[in-house]
Amino acid sequence: MVKNKSDDQKISIAIMASFIVLTIQYFLLIYFNLIGTAAGSGVQLISKVLVGVLFLYALPAVLKRSLGKFIGVYFVAIFIFLLNYLFFPLNHFYLKQLIFPLFGMCLPAFIYTLSLRDFEIFKKVMIKSSYIVFFFGALLGLIIVSGNATAGSYSMALSYYMLLPAILFLDSLIDKYSNKALLFSLISIFVILALGSRGALLCIVVFIALKMIRLIFQLSYSKVFYNLLVVVSLVFLSLNLDKLFNMLYEILNKYDINSRSIKLFLSGEVHLSGRDYIYENLIKAVMNNPFLGLGLGADRRIIGKEGGYAHNFFLEMVVNFGVIAGGIAILIILFLLVRSLLTKNLNNYFLIIIWIGLGFVHLMISSSYITDIKFWILLGLLIKLNLENGERLT
Repeated sequence: MVKNKSDDQKISIAIMASFIVLTIQYFLLIYFNLIGTAAGSGVQLISKVLVGVLFLYALPAVLKRSLGKFIGVYFVAIFIFLLNYLFFPLNHFYLKQLIFPLFGMCLPAFIYTLSLRDFEIFKKVMIKSSYIVFFFGALLGLIIVSGNATAGSYSMALSYYMLLPAILFLDSLIDKYSNKALLFSLISIFVILALGSRGALLCIVVFIALKMIRLIFQLSYSKVFYNLLVVVSLVFLSLNLDKLFNMLYEILNKYDINSRSIKLFLSGEVHLSGRDYIYENLIKAVMNNPFLGLGLGADRRIIGKEGGYAHNFFLEMVVNFGVIAGGIAILIILFLLVRSLLTKNLNNYFLIIIWIGLGFVHLMISSSYITDIKFWILLGLLIKLNLENGERLT
């Protein structure tokens, strides 16, 4: 089948558009102190329109390739959504809140990812997007550290925006040393550590582990020394982590930056930030209705506070669909993940672990799979590479 590179370029740009637009949106909201204002709402509306325009720009290419998938995915999604609306009336308020992020952002990203054919083009667009995100994220970090803006005690949003450049520059750095990749990686991680949340750091650690595990079995003589140097450096940093965090914490304090993540690391305690309470309440609710579940959005209703959700992918699936249906869905996704990690196609493996770091690891402790566009991109890649391409493990 002949690949249309122009179409793959359009589709790739549409998929990555939300990363760029949302980072710039956040930059404007924080720098001009627009959060909660009418002007801020206007910026958010314009951002949605821009992402929508880029999705529409690539829509003809997607429909040309995947009209059946487009209709099928939306038919199934609408059917499931309507069933939930019919059988779980207590969730109506929260179901309405899910309509735009699910149907307007996540499902398009999923279908567009399924429509990709040239993953080299997609990777190039990812890299270019990471440079743009890095520029605005690093600039905002500098502005906050210098005291010319504030994002509150910490910014989960900024940390997850900076996760894209952090992982992609680390990916480049591990493959081949360069001063630029090292500098950009360190700056990205610094912004995450100083101003963001611990979840993004966990994503980075898992990505590095998956990358290094595979490289161990692919070593050539020319790379033995370099990979050994990387491993020794990581071990040295881990052994001196407390000293490093203390030094960094003192430096940040001089600029009146009180890093929540570093403080929690130095406390030596496991701080769940209220997640234990959330998990306990949701597990009790599932036990009362284990077979049918409690419906989409039920975790928001049970937690009972604005912005509340399960903070755990597996628990959220079981809450939404019950032990049987939710368990089957979890097993299917885990099967696709494991199968992708066992592939002998290195390009596919390295692409998948980037998106595992971006779109899955954080779901163990934060966010919601229903509204997280990164998860749906990963799911599209898993299906595309594992099933549609008929990839074999041998």
